[in-house]
Amino acid sequence: MTRNTQQVQIVWGHKTSHLDKKLNDIVPWIHQAGRPYYDIFLRGNDVHSVIAQWLKRRSSELSLRRTRLLVADDRIAGGYISLAGGDLAGCRQADLLDLARTMGEHSYRELRDRMDDLSDLFAPVEDHDFYLSKLGVLPRMEGRGLSQYLMDDCLRRARQGGFGRVRTEVPEHDEETREFYETYGFKPIYRGKTSMSNLRYLSMVCPVQ
Repeated sequence: MTRNTQQVQIVWGHKTSHLDKKLNDIVPWIHQAGRPYYDIFLRGNDVHSVIAQWLKRRSSELSLRRTRLLVADDRIAGGYISLAGGDLAGCRQADLLDLARTMGEHSYRELRDRMDDLSDLFAPVEDHDFYLSKLGVLPRMEGRGLSQYLMDDCLRRARQGGFGRVRTEVPEHDEETREFYETYGFKPIYRGKTSMSNLRYLSMVCPVQ
């Protein structure tokens, strides 16, 4: 794969200076990487505001402490979010509780129905998985091969952490993203769908050697 000659580095999100001023460069690629799931899960909310709130929370799946930011030519270009498989359920429960507080008591039944609809969308994540939650670059930075830097860094950290495999989820209709993951050796292990919102996802894994 050909790499661009621009200056590229990857840094931890929570160690980024003047972070509040840079959230507008972080939230969009997370939202895009989380579509269409987030558009259903966060329906009725300001999605960007919720993501920004979760980035600031240590307990969130999207916490900046789990976020690796891609910086190209001194500008945030994208990033990825990952965590140990054993931590995922607790993080998602914390995010669900936070969303319920944001929406108010009247939303509890609606959220329960929404979660029931989404319950079979993804395969269970194992404790030994290194879970790749989100990966993406900003639209203005696409087409430069920058996603390779992110994936290389993710696989390196998975190996260093002693994880057996990397797990992720990909919208079944998104052939370009699926082919990108397949290039790195990811293979589907589960096809999930919802009964009401018409979502279809592939759970994919890549052995770490």
